[in-house]
Amino acid sequence: MHVHHLQEETIHVLKGRFKVRIGDEMFYCDEGGFAYLPSKVPHAFLNVTDEPGEIIVFYTPGGGHTFYQEFGPLARNGPPDQKELAALNEKYHITRLGPLLTAD
Repeated sequence: MHVHHLQEETIHVLKGRFKVRIGDEMFYCDEGGFAYLPSKVPHAFLNVTDEPGEIIVFYTPGGGHTFYQEFGPLARNGPPDQKELAALNEKYHITRLGPLLTAD
């Protein structure tokens, strides 16, 4: 679970089936589906299939892709260093709340 303090987020599922939590609500989003994740509302999503999933993520205002450009190298060899991740979250106005979603 995490919160974006400045950006609205929308996901469009191209491949897979995603479990989505927005606030206290939980639902599934299949291929072709959309989910709107408002700013300041805790949310998380997880591909629950055995195959790789594909989504398009839209941020308003834009610029959310730069988080992933910086996050990718931190996570390539396993879980990222928590201090580096905390600094990155602060830079992009994201608060991690935990816990991670599980498929069950």
